[in-house]
Amino acid sequence: MVTSAAPELPPRYYAAARSGHRSSSSPAASCAVALLFLLLAAGGAAAALFLLYRPRAPAIAVTAVQLPAFAAANGTVAFTFQQLASVRNPNRAPLAHYDSSLRVACAGAELASMYIPAGRIDGGRTQYMATSFNVPAFAVPGPAAAQPATISVPASGPSPHVTAALVEQQPPVMEVDSLLVVKGKVTVLKVFTHHVEAAKVCRIGVSPADGRVLGFRC
Repeated sequence: MVTSAAPELPPRYYAAARSGHRSSSSPAASCAVALLFLLLAAGGAAAALFLLYRPRAPAIAVTAVQLPAFAAANGTVAFTFQQLASVRNPNRAPLAHYDSSLRVACAGAELASMYIPAGRIDGGRTQYMATSFNVPAFAVPGPAAAQPATISVPASGPSPHVTAALVEQQPPVMEVDSLLVVKGKVTVLKVFTHHVEAAKVCRIGVSPADGRVLGFRC
């Protein structure tokens, strides 16, 4: 009678070693996957918050320029400069502006300046800034008046040739530059503070005879 022997089982410590290896690697892999997921989620949330609360500089628009007082004498002029500008805060957080200024120059030389009082502009709101200050007397650059140009042309027709004088005179223009600078800070999520700054330059055409503002471009 032939009997078959039972298959030999592996030693117990082999099975224990294999089971111990599976138990130690599976939690580590799960932790790595969970950590990777948390990092991706945190990165996505940070990117979304940055796009939503990204600090942006204020938007400046000059709406009016006037010279209510003007005096001209001996080739010099002095006037009172007034400018009205709107400043819009495009951020969701309030904008605390400070150290802002308005400067006036002519022919590359600064004539006068004024500091704008500090203030606060709520998120998405617009604030109007009206400034007025005196500019001391300074020499008007260039000729005070344009010289007339005389052009002689022959008259047409059967009549004898005569000389017609055409006098064309361009009105003199004095160019004045204004520079409005708005500085401030925006606090994002009440934690992160970011410095913002904006500037607007305008060139104003002024009549040196009576101080009329002929136009301005910003």
